[in-house]
Amino acid sequence: MLEKDQFENWIKASHTLFEIFEGRYDAYPLARKWVQEWLSFKEFDIKKDDLTVINNFTEDFDYDVFRNFRDTFERNDDNWRTLKNTIINQFGRLVENNFKVGRHGNVGLAVAPYLFTWNFQRFKEYFKAKNIDLEFYFKQLGVFLESKTSTFEFFKEKRLVSDQIDHGEAKKLFEQINAKLKELGKGHNEPVGTAKLLHIFAPYYFPLIDNSEAQAVGLVEYGESITSNLYLKWMVKLKEWLQKYHEQIEKLEREHNSSIIKLVDEGLYIMSTVKQKARVAELGLWVSQNAFVF
Repeated sequence: MLEKDQFENWIKASHTLFEIFEGRYDAYPLARKWVQEWLSFKEFDIKKDDLTVINNFTEDFDYDVFRNFRDTFERNDDNWRTLKNTIINQFGRLVENNFKVGRHGNVGLAVAPYLFTWNFQRFKEYFKAKNIDLEFYFKQLGVFLESKTSTFEFFKEKRLVSDQIDHGEAKKLFEQINAKLKELGKGHNEPVGTAKLLHIFAPYYFPLIDNSEAQAVGLVEYGESITSNLYLKWMVKLKEWLQKYHEQIEKLEREHNSSIIKLVDEGLYIMSTVKQKARVAELGLWVSQNAFVF
């Protein structure tokens, strides 16, 4: 168990590392802003600066980091090149056709860059399994999300640390979102994407979690899926843990203008999800095998 000062330092250090290595790919701030606007006005406003952010992280997004050389299909250079180009072109068309300065009503577009980049492993499998249409996917998702407006409004102001966990409604919403993502995708459960959507609509209440993090905290075994009941179990444990750091949480949320749930996830992501040695090259310390030695 971390002492209070250690908890605060862990959050700050993790956030700094996250911003350095992941910040340029991160569509989360835009998605959070747009979703909150949409919940208030049923529209969200894309500004010129927002488009610049989207274009920048679209160009910087490193698809090759997600290549799985253990997969026989992806191991083939021609297959990977074709798959990657197909995905790049589809996402490019989605942005070009739908992300224009002005007000927009389909909230599926508000979450599209965020869900696509932070759940890319799943979208990669969609493209391998079938010829998915990203524009159709996110617009249909938006129609579904709009049908859950009243439930999102119920949760949006709640805080995990201080409010009771509504097990029944949370479980129901988790399962409904999971079912929709399963329908739009390749027929598999989508707990990671579900958690991301829950969180972006209620960022102080619903925690993020991915498979590696779930394994690291003992929530699941390798290969086991995160169910609605396990997600609720994670909410209970996280709430219990965070309540030990009440004073630090207020300070950290104020300093970083972010929910403690998001800040904790950054720490867990850095510690359990990212292959840290893959980031060493970004430091500029890569030694070429062809370098001349005096």
